[in-house]
Amino acid sequence: MPRFKTSKIAKFIATAVLLNSSYVLAEEASEQQDLQDIEVLQITSSGRLGLASEVPMNVTAMGADELRSKNITDAKALIADSVVISAPLNSARLGESVTVRGLNVSAASANNLASFERTTLAYYLDNTALPRMTYRLKDISRVETLLGPQGTLYGGGSLGGTIRYITNKPDTEELTVDVNTSIYHVQNGSLSNDTDVTLNLPLTDTLAFRANVSHLDDNGYTDRVKQAVWWDESNHKLGSPAGEVFEDDDWQDSTGARLQLKWAPTDTFDINFAYTRQKQKAHGTSGASRWDETAACESLYAGQNCNLEAQESPYQYDRYTIQRVHEEFTDRLFEMGSVEINWDLGFANLMSSTSGYKDDSAGQADYLNYGDEYYGWIPGMGFSETKESALLKTDNDYQGIEHETRLTSTIDSPLSWIAGFYYSDRQSTLKFWEVFKGLDKAMSDDWGGYNPDDYYVRPEADTGYFEDADSKYQEFAIYGELGYQVTDAWNVTLGARFFNWKDTNLRSIEDYTGYIGTVTNETVQEGTGDSIFKFNTSYNVADSQLLYFTASQGFRRGGTNSYRDMGDLKVSKEAQIYDPDTTTNYEFGYKGTSLDNDLYVQLNAFHIDWDNTQTYNAQYIEIFPLNGTNNGPAAKSQGIEAQVRYNLTDNFSVKWETATAKAEFVENKSLCIFEGGEAAEGNQCRTWYKGGELGGTPTWRHNLAFNYTQELGDGVLDANIRAKYVGEMLSDRADANADGSIDEPYKYDAYTLLNAQVSYSIDAWTASLWINNLTNEAAEVSYQDQGAPFGYTSIYAQPRTIGLNFSYNFVN
Repeated sequence: MPRFKTSKIAKFIATAVLLNSSYVLAEEASEQQDLQDIEVLQITSSGRLGLASEVPMNVTAMGADELRSKNITDAKALIADSVVISAPLNSARLGESVTVRGLNVSAASANNLASFERTTLAYYLDNTALPRMTYRLKDISRVETLLGPQGTLYGGGSLGGTIRYITNKPDTEELTVDVNTSIYHVQNGSLSNDTDVTLNLPLTDTLAFRANVSHLDDNGYTDRVKQAVWWDESNHKLGSPAGEVFEDDDWQDSTGARLQLKWAPTDTFDINFAYTRQKQKAHGTSGASRWDETAACESLYAGQNCNLEAQESPYQYDRYTIQRVHEEFTDRLFEMGSVEINWDLGFANLMSSTSGYKDDSAGQADYLNYGDEYYGWIPGMGFSETKESALLKTDNDYQGIEHETRLTSTIDSPLSWIAGFYYSDRQSTLKFWEVFKGLDKAMSDDWGGYNPDDYYVRPEADTGYFEDADSKYQEFAIYGELGYQVTDAWNVTLGARFFNWKDTNLRSIEDYTGYIGTVTNETVQEGTGDSIFKFNTSYNVADSQLLYFTASQGFRRGGTNSYRDMGDLKVSKEAQIYDPDTTTNYEFGYKGTSLDNDLYVQLNAFHIDWDNTQTYNAQYIEIFPLNGTNNGPAAKSQGIEAQVRYNLTDNFSVKWETATAKAEFVENKSLCIFEGGEAAEGNQCRTWYKGGELGGTPTWRHNLAFNYTQELGDGVLDANIRAKYVGEMLSDRADANADGSIDEPYKYDAYTLLNAQVSYSIDAWTASLWINNLTNEAAEVSYQDQGAPFGYTSIYAQPRTIGLNFSYNFVN
């Protein structure tokens, strides 16, 4: 394909891509056009055209080429590349609790239950809001990240930010075939492959078909051993491991397809039908199992002064081996059908999108520590007797219908506007149950012929606990923004969102003991005439020098818990039902270019007030917890973010991004599970104190990249090296005490990762050689505490990975 001169590429990158910080795409330019003169950029959120320096928001965009150069193929990798979004980055089998700008009150660690995943980020696939993002980045035009609440710009809204996957659409002009394949090897693993093929086929002058098919065969690198090193036939002392070994157990297999048919009968109207399907099996857990600290002290350091912390205990085997008794996996199936209409009405552009989706996942995980704690007291079920483990099984289903219609003004006038309405009907069913082989027989033997099927409903034999959380959420919203260009330099925008919602939750529990028994709770929450608002003003202090201020509000739905009455103690309504939480985001920013467009700078500072924070809590019945969510005290988050790009020469550029945020509770709040207040005995009350810091956000994050481009022969050579620094991070909420002291959780150490790539493009071909985690850094990004006497699992960033990419683009 034709290439532009490198000097022009450098200046185009500075003005158009703007450090990938303005979520814009340049209109296509002809080969003869001087790219330095391109000034018209398309703002994808509103469909209007304008200068990139006039986008008064904190937004980023990453195009297909950059996604491929960084080997970003899914949401986990996208989050790992961001300096403003954080997540534990567990292996593919596990979900994430995502933190944006410090907004998080859940543990930043590994868990097996979707009900524990909490996110302050919203996800969009094109114009469809989704409850989570499992679709891989294939045939993607770009990914847009918008920081701050977006409820007046997109129907789905959000608390802290929005990520949008924008897919490529069918083109009636050209027949194209794109082939991309990647072969890579992870340290301690074997060869893996990720391949996708895209066909764009014009059928007539007004009709086009586009299809993308992809397949990932990731062969993993973590081995699984069934038996811990200190177990033998009779005790937990050091012994020869007798369990089986499963090599490269953390593999992943994913096959996807996206089919589209676009009809464009006129230049002002088109309709696009799309069907997306992705089937994935994510197997095993990436990580390294450590010794139980007590067993290590007794066996490895006997007679020495041993006071190990769990995360400091030696590896059971090595950095690439995990101990689990049972196979672990998650099977996922995502399907979505959508219809999108775009119509230029002359005075405005109309976009109307209707989608139906289904996102199912089912799997199982080893439940070693809790299995022994909850069932080991039954004669014959103790670990020392069985050397067995309980299983945790899950079956989760998300489905919904989303509709959004939006009008965006196009008349050349000081007054501009966006108006839309949004309808969402979402349903979810989250089930999990505990299975312990031999449980039914042990209970029958010890309890005189006890048959659990006579007392509770359960999905299979040997089930000791079963929880089912069903939710149905409906929302209707109208939203919009009204902008006025006061002067050539000064713009003011007001936004509002008015919405009604209804949230019906049904949670039920079945348990093998009389401690919990059968619990069923159904609640209905409604909001009528709720509203959130936005104010934005921007001022061009000079050409390509923009100052802006934004105040915007965000909203997240509430829910219900499965707490149960205990005799005369009745669960309080405040504990059983948690209300929606809201944010108010204040942000001041600057973005601008200088030095003949070779330097681009973006700076912003934010302050967020978070009311009615949704935080984890639990009711305890004897030793058994009923996990739930409750509204904690108000919190605040403050931080700064910066991005700088400088073209040192026509061929060489440097890019730096950084961010920091700190969030904490700003008031005290007490909550009791039962009615009667703290004075009543056994009310299970707790207090969150002012000053408790929220975890999940590094102290600082920095990305530094050096990029070099050079014409070489008949093609172009591109090379880059990227460094990523992630500072210390609390793995959980740091609760303050009444005396001002802090109970600080485990803290992840700071780390730096290096990635490098070199590619060569000639005509329709591109070949790239890349290395991620160049120094093979053991950077701990998550963990799972198995509990005594079963040890601790450290979860690391993916070890050194070397890959080779090939791309071919055919155009006719």
